[in-house]
Amino acid sequence: MGASAGIGGLIIGIAMLVVFTMAISAFDAQVATGLDAIESASVPDPSFTIDDVNLEQHVIHEVSINATNRGTGYVDGILRANVGSDECGGFSANFSTTGGEIDVGNVVITNHGFCPDSSTPTWTILDTSLNVQTPTTVANFSAPVFRQYIYANITNQGEDLLKTDEVWVFYDGEEPETLTGSQDSVRSEIAGFGTNWYSGQTLQLFWDDESSSNTEYERLAFTAGPTTLVRSTS
Repeated sequence: MGASAGIGGLIIGIAMLVVFTMAISAFDAQVATGLDAIESASVPDPSFTIDDVNLEQHVIHEVSINATNRGTGYVDGILRANVGSDECGGFSANFSTTGGEIDVGNVVITNHGFCPDSSTPTWTILDTSLNVQTPTTVANFSAPVFRQYIYANITNQGEDLLKTDEVWVFYDGEEPETLTGSQDSVRSEIAGFGTNWYSGQTLQLFWDDESSSNTEYERLAFTAGPTTLVRSTS
């Protein structure tokens, strides 16, 4: 009789231990779920704005001059470009001279501008006071390299810092790349930022799109976490 009572008590004790263990496990799961909810609630979704997006198709990306035809009688100055009667969107480049000849490697574009088409422009060569130069012999510039540039300004409106390698950009919903990754992209190059996108910071970005694609994109989309914004190009 005593042995039976002891065995019965042992069985009841084991059953109560199992129930207690299950209750503790359920409580731990509820606590973990609650902590996850609190943690996710404490991190707000990324908040940013696309301030503007502009696409220019015929941008002068590079200017070169024939090494054997650099002209004579020039002084340091400024190069401008026109196609017909249309100026190439404010294009301007500085150049220096040696012995009256324009230095081949010292033509530095300060404003890439944008032309109405990809026709070779008419070059205007000015001095630093913006007077047209009258050289002894005229320099012969080569046809420029045209590219399509995409410009955008985006602002981090949220309270938290965002990593640029976690912010994705899409062109017409395709060709996704992160802001960081696009720096090494064959298709494009982006500039104007580091690895961190700080709260309140506006990034001034541009993509140098290879002329081989020449796709006239209609919209850009930016995605960070659950936040996605789309803006049409203009």
